[in-house]
Amino acid sequence: MNHQNSQQTTIQQAISRAKKATKQGNTAVAVNLYQAILKHQPNNLFVKKQLRKLQKELPRSPSAVEKTSSPPQDQIAALVNLYHSGQMVETEQACRKLLNTFPQALVVINVLGATLHGQGRLQEAVQAFNKAIELNPGSAEAHSNRGAVLQELGRSKDAETSFRQAIALKPDYAEAYSNLGNILQKLGRSKNAEASHRKAIALKPDYAEAHYNLGLLLSAATQYKKAAEQFKLSTFGESKHYLLRCLYLQDEKSLFFDQLDYFINQGEIHPMIGSLGCRSALRYGIERPNLFCKDPLKYVLKTDLNNQYDFEKIFVKTARTILNENRIPDRRQGLLTNGRQTSGNLFDLERDFTEEIQKIIRSEIEKYQVHFKSSEEGLITSWPTDYSLRGWLVSMKSGGKLRPHMHE
Repeated sequence: MNHQNSQQTTIQQAISRAKKATKQGNTAVAVNLYQAILKHQPNNLFVKKQLRKLQKELPRSPSAVEKTSSPPQDQIAALVNLYHSGQMVETEQACRKLLNTFPQALVVINVLGATLHGQGRLQEAVQAFNKAIELNPGSAEAHSNRGAVLQELGRSKDAETSFRQAIALKPDYAEAYSNLGNILQKLGRSKNAEASHRKAIALKPDYAEAHYNLGLLLSAATQYKKAAEQFKLSTFGESKHYLLRCLYLQDEKSLFFDQLDYFINQGEIHPMIGSLGCRSALRYGIERPNLFCKDPLKYVLKTDLNNQYDFEKIFVKTARTILNENRIPDRRQGLLTNGRQTSGNLFDLERDFTEEIQKIIRSEIEKYQVHFKSSEEGLITSWPTDYSLRGWLVSMKSGGKLRPHMHE
């Protein structure tokens, strides 16, 4: 879909929503929709005619249109600062309080959606962004935010549509291009994904996350030299750790050890550094201190969950129900044959359904920590005080196979 066709589709959707709002008596909502459309199609005669007609119906005194305005700027700034502080529960409460007074304040609805997203309440987040789009279909940010949540829900094609709508409305939207690139990669369209990431970088050369995403794509395509160039330009996420990995996979011995020694001298404890340190010792015969775990096999703890829980009921039955009812979309998995793998995070997408499984996993993690509490290995001493669980389901038919691979 080209830019012009995508934008026209978005405009038509907005007109349909405005017509629906008019029929339902939501005149103020319809006015907002038509005004947003005119920002992109100022000569649309149909929209102008409908807008003039509706504006005559609105009261001239402090009115429905004014009620759609946002809170004062100082309140918005305080809300945004609260969100960026990571206090999600408090931010949600503040959003809902403001929405009692300003029920159609787009910025507040967007912050609420982002807050719900941050709490893993993905369906509620989608609803919030849907409301923002209904009020203002011309909000590129709302379309992009909605796409990000749909991406986590495993609804890749819907997410692609949202990102493309965001770009149609805001052609210089670097973040939307980068997110679109991630989706296209998941859909197996690597060339288009790379082009999208490079467009994001062209629009915003210092965009660290876009360099990181492009690096991951190139690394997955075994283009390690090109990937390393992108990781060098990024400070986002695991960029420097993936740079170390690329140097190892390129067999750049000198550069690899320079980077590895830098991490060791900085006292950085990270599983990927530990993994690559072990692998480089085997390949090059050069030992380096492993700050993550010197002797990993000493830290294997075997537990038979069948002896402690009703494993068939809690784990197997739950997994079968999720798979048989197609409660979670599948994702593309190139290493898997004659089988399927769920997309997104199982524990976010089926939070209530997997609640007992999550409790058991967290309990076993706690037992693990207690078992090795006297250890001075970085694996134990640097264990995070807070963490999230991430998982998925793989189901194979007879003859199915998942090719061996490593998670550093």
